[in-house]
Amino acid sequence: MDHRLSEDQLLDFADNGFLVLPDVLGPADVEALAEEAEALYGTEAPGRVFEADGSTVRAVHGCHQAPGPYADLVRDRRLLVPARQIVGGDVYVHQSKINAKRAISGDVWPWHQDFTFWNREDGMAEPRVVNVAVLLDGATEHNGPLLFIPGSHRTADGDTLHAVEGAEDTADKSWRSHLAAKLEYTVDRETVTRLTAAGGIVSATGGPGSLLFFDSRIVHGSSSNMSPHDRRMAIFTYNSVDNAPSGGALPRPEFLAARDHSPLQVAL
Repeated sequence: MDHRLSEDQLLDFADNGFLVLPDVLGPADVEALAEEAEALYGTEAPGRVFEADGSTVRAVHGCHQAPGPYADLVRDRRLLVPARQIVGGDVYVHQSKINAKRAISGDVWPWHQDFTFWNREDGMAEPRVVNVAVLLDGATEHNGPLLFIPGSHRTADGDTLHAVEGAEDTADKSWRSHLAAKLEYTVDRETVTRLTAAGGIVSATGGPGSLLFFDSRIVHGSSSNMSPHDRRMAIFTYNSVDNAPSGGALPRPEFLAARDHSPLQVAL
């Protein structure tokens, strides 16, 4: 298998803004990734952030930038080949993270668009970028799965949305306000109401090892995890090498906006 997406899958992605491929990675792959995730959660590093309680890990960032299973995974043909199809050419990883969404204590991610952050904070000009998420645990209706508003990456007449307005008024204007439960840029209630009236809301559920591709402009979020089960998920942001951001006046740390824009090659 070359792991290319079919024409129907590409059309589905273009129409809805996301695509779920169930059970792509096997149990051994998932176990190795989950073990590395736990090691990173326990390692003090600038890219490790916490929930509001100050002790529960919310996410670690930059996991692909050091040798290990995540550096290998971004070159895996099961992720890289479809990402290149969607973006339309050579890509590099602009950002990587492993969201923890811990049992009972994993907090919300408000409604937002990822491209808003990359455009305003990093100087990324165009949404020629795709997120590829790897489920390390099963995502169910009860443990805070990603929620999408299908079609919200487009307006009603098909024009591309580059950013839905609605910035949160946060006291912390540093990069940390881009990662906390109180995000700097969110989508306001009126916009969510309008978009859901047209597209509804879909939960992105699946078993461990499933892949989730989603457009950088789709409006998405997740509720808190009130279940006794973690919902860990690694997310890699593949950006076109021709769309490398300018960095802006105050570039964010490299674990949020990678400086290496070399095209990735599929691992043999």
